[in-house]
Amino acid sequence: MQSKESFKKFCEQQKDIPVFLTYGWLNTVAKNWDVCIEERGGEIIGFLPYVIKKKSGFTLIELPSLTPYGGIWIKYFEGQKYASELSFEKEVYSSLIEKLPPFDFFALKFYPGFSNWLPFYWKGFKQTTAYTYIIEDLRNYEQIFNEFKENIRREIRKAEKELTVYSSDDISILYHLKKENALINHSPLTASEEYLKSIYNFCKENNTGNLLIAKDQNGNIHAAAFFVTDHSCCYYLYGAAAPAYKNSGAMSLLMWEAIKKASQKVNKFNFEGSMVEEIERFFRSFGARQVPYFVIQKTNSRILKLRDFIKEIF
Repeated sequence: MQSKESFKKFCEQQKDIPVFLTYGWLNTVAKNWDVCIEERGGEIIGFLPYVIKKKSGFTLIELPSLTPYGGIWIKYFEGQKYASELSFEKEVYSSLIEKLPPFDFFALKFYPGFSNWLPFYWKGFKQTTAYTYIIEDLRNYEQIFNEFKENIRREIRKAEKELTVYSSDDISILYHLKKENALINHSPLTASEEYLKSIYNFCKENNTGNLLIAKDQNGNIHAAAFFVTDHSCCYYLYGAAAPAYKNSGAMSLLMWEAIKKASQKVNKFNFEGSMVEEIERFFRSFGARQVPYFVIQKTNSRILKLRDFIKEIF
C-alpha cells in the first residue's frame, strides 16, 4: 500500500507517464494490482506496474482487458551518454524484475519505444515482436489523407455524404454493438458493460477519452469507436460497426474524424495494431508507420512448461 500511495502521488506530479501505466488507469481496470518502484534519494526513477490474476490455481501477471500496453517507465538523468543510459537501464530494470512477486506465468505487451529487453533475457524471460500502426505527425491533414489507400479515401468521401459523426456519453451504444457482433461471430466479449463504463467514466473525469458515433439521416447507428488520449498520443481502444451497415464506411470515417480531433491535442495516433490479418490490413490502409513492440513472457510453473512443451510437439 505504501508503494501504491507513493506511486499515486508521483503520477499526479509527473505528467508525461503514458496513460495505461498511470495509477488512475490501473485503479480503474484492475482490483488486484501493485507496482514495483525503484528510487534514488527518495525520488522515483522507475516503476513496473503489474496485475495479478488467479486462474486454475495458477498465479498470472498479465494485462487487464482493454489495456493495450504495460511495462516499465524510467526517468533518465539529464546529460546521460548513451552507454550510461544502457547501464542505467540494466540497473533499474534488473532491480524492478527482482521486486516482482512470485508468479507462474508472466506476459506483458510493452509500450512501443521500449527496446532494451536484455535485462529480462538475462533473467530468463523470452520476447516476441508484435506490431502496431502509428501516424507520427498529425499536423498536415491533407498529407495524412493522401497517405490513405484509395479504397479508404473513397469510403470516407462516401460516408461523409451519408453519415453524421458526433461525440456521445452513452458508452452502452458501443457495448451493444460489440455484443451484437459477438453473438453473430460466436466470439466472447472482452469487456462487460460495467467494465467499459468504468473506463469511460475515468476518461471523462480526466479529459482523456472520446466516444464517437456515426449515424445516418434516419437515426440508424452505423458504428461507434472509443479513443483514449494521453500527453503525447491518441489510441484507438475499442470499436464496432453495426452488422447491418458494415459496408457503409462508418469505421473509416470514425478513424478519420478521431485523427482530426486528436491533432488538436497531440501529435501521434496509434491504431493499436493487430496480429489478426484482416484487422491489420484495415489499419495498414491508413498509411501509418508499422512500429514494433515487445511481448515479454516467462513461465515458472513446471506444469505450464510441460503444457507448452506438449503444444510445441503436437
